[in-house]
Amino acid sequence: MPASPPLSSYRHDPTACEECDLLAPATLLAPGEVRHCERCGHVLTRNLPDQARRPIAYGMAAIIMFVLANSFTFMSFSAKGLGQEMTFLQCITTLVEEGYLFLGAVLSLTLIGLPLVYLGSIMLVLWRVDKQMHDKALRSLSRLLCRIQPWLMVDVFLIGVLISLVKLMGMAEIKMGLSFWAFVGYTLLLIKTISSLDRRWLWQRLFGPTEARELDPGMGAREAGLVNCHLCGALGEQGQHSCRRCGAYLHSRKPGGLARTWALLITSAILYIPANLYPIMDTVFLGDTSPSTILGGVVLLWSMGSYPIAAVIFIASVVVPLAKILALFWLCYRVQCGDGASPLGKLKLYRMTEFVGRWSMIDVFVVAILAGLIRLDNLMTIYPGPAAVAFSGVVLITMVAAMSFDSRLIWDLQQGERERE
Repeated sequence: MPASPPLSSYRHDPTACEECDLLAPATLLAPGEVRHCERCGHVLTRNLPDQARRPIAYGMAAIIMFVLANSFTFMSFSAKGLGQEMTFLQCITTLVEEGYLFLGAVLSLTLIGLPLVYLGSIMLVLWRVDKQMHDKALRSLSRLLCRIQPWLMVDVFLIGVLISLVKLMGMAEIKMGLSFWAFVGYTLLLIKTISSLDRRWLWQRLFGPTEARELDPGMGAREAGLVNCHLCGALGEQGQHSCRRCGAYLHSRKPGGLARTWALLITSAILYIPANLYPIMDTVFLGDTSPSTILGGVVLLWSMGSYPIAAVIFIASVVVPLAKILALFWLCYRVQCGDGASPLGKLKLYRMTEFVGRWSMIDVFVVAILAGLIRLDNLMTIYPGPAAVAFSGVVLITMVAAMSFDSRLIWDLQQGERERE
């Protein structure tokens, strides 16, 4: 009788790659081992150390750090004998007070609401995994974890704080409060919480392995009459309405096809124009208002000698959004034209656009920080400009556009060309 695998080993379910649809039979993974797709190299699943307990510890520590980050002064600013202190929450409340409800809502969700929901859900799910908890509640919380993870932007906000610090150092004395250092800890612990858990392992731990299947590893799921669940990775039959394990809606390809991606891209391209033409912030100094566009801020930083920061802002706020829009336009066009050449090259381009998109929010966060901190009514005050709303719309809509694009369409074209040959 063969020896049973050690408890630290993990046999992942038969699944299909969510980026190219290639089937992957069940495989036993040793501790620390990662399973990649054999065709496109996408990470299918990982056997991370102590996944049942580490996320709980990191998550609890992150929540403690979040409480501390809201308990003390975040940053202080002093110039010409006048000073101003700012708490973390003032970044958001200032936007709301000035009538920028959309920006306030974006910051509230990406920095507070969604991260806390993520941390609470991940701890509750793992804590109750071996205890009695209603299956429907477990499925709902686990689906929520998978869906909100791309929208956690605490790390982007931290980079925005550092850029704001560089912008202000030339005009005033800046001090970082205790809350800033607690926020750094909160950011690092949140990243550790996310990176210490594999979602396919979680679904298998919660609801057990799926049925064993005989798979042809060189065949796509659609060719084999199967559908891969985009949330838990379980395989279902063609025509099956919902996943038997996680309850998510099953679709062989993302609904809406290219039409939804085209519509989102056109919307973001339209918003990109006012985002660069209108001022992203207005500086009132001794009664005089000085508007600043995104490019104007880059030029100012460059003239001050802050070349690395100017380059970061230029790349993140000008180059990346435009490049992402153009790259997705090109991918949609090539897929619609039926071009099946170089699928791996197209997929790498798509991965890059999907990864860098969220970092364009840096400039919006910088504006929020400066508006919350610099409130010296008789000397200098900074207000968000209309471009801040348009620019945040560009970033969020391009993120949704990248998520709505189905990279498996690229490989469908290659398969179609092989069949015609």
